[in-house]
Amino acid sequence: MNINKYVKGAGVNVFRISGKLISSNIESLKSSLDSAIEEPNSKIILNCRNVNIIDSAAVGLLIGRARAAKKNGGYFCFCEPQPAIYRLFAMVDVGKWMDIFNTEEEALKAIENQDKPNAEA
Repeated sequence: MNINKYVKGAGVNVFRISGKLISSNIESLKSSLDSAIEEPNSKIILNCRNVNIIDSAAVGLLIGRARAAKKNGGYFCFCEPQPAIYRLFAMVDVGKWMDIFNTEEEALKAIENQDKPNAEA
């Protein structure tokens, strides 16, 4: 698994992940996400366009990090899942804990709209 982190716009952390997101290699992702989540009101987009396999441990990690971000006043979302991963997320109702967007641009726009006055929560 490879992780590339970018900061976009008003401090939005974008993590672009590629490869297998499985229990044997999620520790580096956990550390990277935890560092970003420590910042109050952090905004995190996890782009998994190039993730081809994800296991239950990784799904649990993502849900846990999304909850931690929200608890710290932040926002955590997921974008560009492969069809099989999207189906897995639908089966385990991941959308209950985090938003899932078709593109990174859609995720960025959603975050920008949250930051505007009178934006819907």
